[in-house]
Amino acid sequence: MKSIRVVAAIIKSINETGEPVIFATQRGYGDYKDWWEFPGGKIEPGEAPEEALVREIREELDAAITVDRYLITVEYDYPAFHLSMDCFWCSLQDGHITLLEHEAAKWLPLNDLRQVDWLPADVIVVDAIEADIKPNYLEQTLLYYQQHADDFSAGTLSADMNETHKKFIKHLPPHAHILDFGCGSGRDTKVFLEKGYTVDATDGSENLCIKASEYTGINVKHMLFSELSEVEKYDGIWACASILHLEKSELLDVLNKIALALKPQGILYTSFKYGTFEGLRNGRYFTDFTEESLSNFMKNIPSLKIIDEWITQDVRPGREEERWINILAQRI
Repeated sequence: MKSIRVVAAIIKSINETGEPVIFATQRGYGDYKDWWEFPGGKIEPGEAPEEALVREIREELDAAITVDRYLITVEYDYPAFHLSMDCFWCSLQDGHITLLEHEAAKWLPLNDLRQVDWLPADVIVVDAIEADIKPNYLEQTLLYYQQHADDFSAGTLSADMNETHKKFIKHLPPHAHILDFGCGSGRDTKVFLEKGYTVDATDGSENLCIKASEYTGINVKHMLFSELSEVEKYDGIWACASILHLEKSELLDVLNKIALALKPQGILYTSFKYGTFEGLRNGRYFTDFTEESLSNFMKNIPSLKIIDEWITQDVRPGREEERWINILAQRI
């Protein structure tokens, strides 16, 4: 099979609303007429890929680009030839573009890259773009807590969780073993310890682990949610306003780990902000739920059955207008 080596430009810019966008072009000829692709072309003998890309974009778009960095090489078998395509992030030097070969073009927001019919090889590039630009929300959230550990602890220690504690505790056996999963300031860990329970406490923020250890008198383990690996160890897992910082795909995995860590008939308490929002809010990632969306989501974890659900106002002073959805789920 004939092999063709080409280059492609992933030209990025910012639109008038400040949103990152990517330039896509539509073929006006050949077997794949009307399909969309990233602009570029063949590498001539003696050319470096970056040199070929600058030349091709000048010939196709009458545009001057800066080749910023390499992204991926796509290897793809079309019916008549094998394509080897080196792809680079690029930026326009002066903003000028004129279509000299393509039928059409558009700037696509990063969240809407799949709104056009890409050529098969270019679909692989889209996958690589999405992987490359995907924000590390967990890292950003943990950085927030690292930087705001003192203020966060001070703002949560006085919150009155007594009624919620009662709902949780009534399902526990005497001398229960509890995991405070994402314990924050250590507020709830201390309450459970004072009631005579055995408590393990973890948090993803090293600074919060230090503060919670000082407050509770026990060693709070520095651990990410994804690192939970115990099997049938806990009578109850308390995840108060903690796992809400996970994206849904990660949350599903962690809830399955929680189910494994619970003893049969063990109890999970967790809470989420009430609503439909998913994304960054004040420097942290949040996944919000309503009654319907949480019920539907929990159906993906058949070993956990919701046995109680209620809506509360935020108990922190000055935050009473915020609502939370709370659940107790039992391992079955």
